[in-house]
Amino acid sequence: MTWLVITGGLVAAFAFWPFKQPVDQASHSAVALQDTRPVPNRKPEPPAKAPAPQSTFGGYPCPHGDCSEDKAGFRWAEENAIADPDDCTGNSGAFIEGCRVYAQQRALRP
Repeated sequence: MTWLVITGGLVAAFAFWPFKQPVDQASHSAVALQDTRPVPNRKPEPPAKAPAPQSTFGGYPCPHGDCSEDKAGFRWAEENAIADPDDCTGNSGAFIEGCRVYAQQRALRP
């Protein structure tokens, strides 16, 4: 009976033992060569697009690219003769930046 238990245990152990399968070096290296060869008639990848430069207005970046709010702030400051950048107010940062650009440019004029 003991002999039967030992034999059964060995059979079970070898059934789940992880055996390595031999690697055929000749076919393995041939596969490696095939993997590195270029594929004929394959179109090259298009070059990566460079990010578009961000639009600016008077040195300030335009958040939406069109600078329309900055331009509106500049026109408003011009119409209201704003001379001090601290007098610029508005509903958006871009509008205020446009106003500040006008006031700063006006301060530089003789």
